[in-house]
Formats: sequence, C-alpha cells, structure tokens
Amino acid sequence: MSKNKADKETNNKNDLTCNKKLVKLFEYNTPQERQTLLTNIDNVLCSMLDLEDNDLPWLNPNQHTAKWEKIMENLRLVVGKIEYEASQSKRTVH
Repeated sequence: MSKNKADKETNNKNDLTCNKKLVKLFEYNTPQERQTLLTNIDNVLCSMLDLEDNDLPWLNPNQHTAKWEKIMENLRLVVGKIEYEASQSKRTVH
C-alpha cells in the first residue's frame, strides 16, 4: 500500500472517530435535540471563526482540503464537548 493511500485511510478513520464521538456525546438526546445541538455547534463555529455555512465541510462536501476538513471536525468535536459539559453541569440527580 502506498504511503498516500495509507495516510488517506488513517484520515478517514480519524474523521469517523470524531463524528462518532460527537454523536456519542449526545446519544441520550432525541434525534431532534441532537440536530438542534449540532446546528447550534455549527453556528458557534461560524460566528467564532467568522465563517459562512458553506465553509463547513459537512455542509459542503468535496469543496475543501483534507487538512481543512480534519481541523474543522476536530473543532466541532471540541465545541460539542464544551456544550456537553455545560449541559451536564446544569443537570441534577434526584
């Protein structure tokens, strides 16, 4: 296997891992709640980085470099984790 192909497969595995981790964080939410959370995360990224919706690789696939996609997916995971931790601090156990 060539080095480029091996690197590309590694990147694909990492991308899947980021997305799976993000979905797993909110697995106990309903699908509608999850979609709202993901939209809110995307809005935070866009406002924080002064981006447009079409700059997000998951909304506009095949228009960005692999490096940009990886950076944005990792940032999305970070913002998602912050959102998750914030929601956990608001929850109370009875």
